[in-house]
Amino acid sequence: MPRLDGYGVLRQRDYRRFWLGQWVSLIGTWMQSATQGWLLIKLTSSPMWLGALGAASGAPLLVFVLLGGVTSERFDRRRVILLTQFLSLLQALVLALLTLAGHIQPWQIVALAATLGSINAFDIPARQAFVVELVGPERVGNAIALNSSAFNVARVIGPAAGGLIVAAVGEGYCFLINAVSYLAVLWSLATIRARFASPRRQSLGASAIADGLRYVVRHPNIGPLLLLVGVISSVGVPYRNFLPAMAHSVLGVNDWQYGLLMGAAGVGATAGGLILAAFRMERDAYLRLLPVSVVFFSLMLLGYAGMRSYWLSLALLTVVGFGGILYFNCTNSLIQLSVEDGYRGRVMSVYTLMHQGTATFGNLLLGVLANRWGTPWALASGALVCLTAAGAFAALGARRLTAAAPVPALTRETLG
Repeated sequence: MPRLDGYGVLRQRDYRRFWLGQWVSLIGTWMQSATQGWLLIKLTSSPMWLGALGAASGAPLLVFVLLGGVTSERFDRRRVILLTQFLSLLQALVLALLTLAGHIQPWQIVALAATLGSINAFDIPARQAFVVELVGPERVGNAIALNSSAFNVARVIGPAAGGLIVAAVGEGYCFLINAVSYLAVLWSLATIRARFASPRRQSLGASAIADGLRYVVRHPNIGPLLLLVGVISSVGVPYRNFLPAMAHSVLGVNDWQYGLLMGAAGVGATAGGLILAAFRMERDAYLRLLPVSVVFFSLMLLGYAGMRSYWLSLALLTVVGFGGILYFNCTNSLIQLSVEDGYRGRVMSVYTLMHQGTATFGNLLLGVLANRWGTPWALASGALVCLTAAGAFAALGARRLTAAAPVPALTRETLG
């Protein structure tokens, strides 16, 4: 049975500092994310450019994220994150200076998004695995949920604040504030240490990536979970990138109303994350909740795609965010509870690949569909694919996972 003591993880000083630093930085990140999409649609009036922006953010993950997983196992994860966060600061600063100088072009926005995607290919696997080093395996589910809550609180505050700042002084200052916000996470990383860190594996060579992929494919639980993540992330999650087109062309909103739309999904996701974080859940509870949450997310996304009312769109985006965060948190927690420490970095890199890298193809596909048939039809098509995959998983995949629990640790010998 779930126990209502999940917030106790915040009593750990190092995790608390890391969580707060991330939260401040993420507000700036979401401010930039919402603003660059809005700026791009104002410059081009084309949803194709939004598809290109989303693809540029995800494409580097396809190329570099598996290498990022190996890097997080060879080197100190805290130092890796320090470096990637500093490089992200520089990326935001360049975007700010170009915009403030009045020289920003659509291709520059896309190119800088690709730069940030390359940085994230090394940052995300290290951060995902670093959480366990801070809190230990018993609290990892609560820490993942709290991280998601910080992410989604920022997702509410960032776009809303960004809309107000854009209306007042322009897009460039949003990008500049994001650059400054990285100082918070850099400070937190400089003052903490990982109490549950496992020894680094300096002997990992070129075959480590293939070894990690074999581990994922042959693991009875992780493979099916990641396959579903790939489908939902490729054609469902990109609804976020097409919000500017829905807001501009379908709903006809102004700057601050667009900020509220961007924040609406974050409100629901925050609620879902805080609910999950409050309970210390066993593995079976995550297994029961996962198929329900992904079906719910798909249905609500389908409803949002057909909506033409601004206020109803706000409401539906809220429940879309709620269902989405329940699904991804359950998946992340189940994977973290199933993987061996020696493969954690590489498995989380594959998770990142499926969660964000596959969105490259989805954004391009939905961009083409939106350009031809309109954004609502493109989003509805993606939602129907998600619903089909969710139904298949609920009927087949979830039963296989339950039958396989608990999963013993796999070694090189058992992998063959």
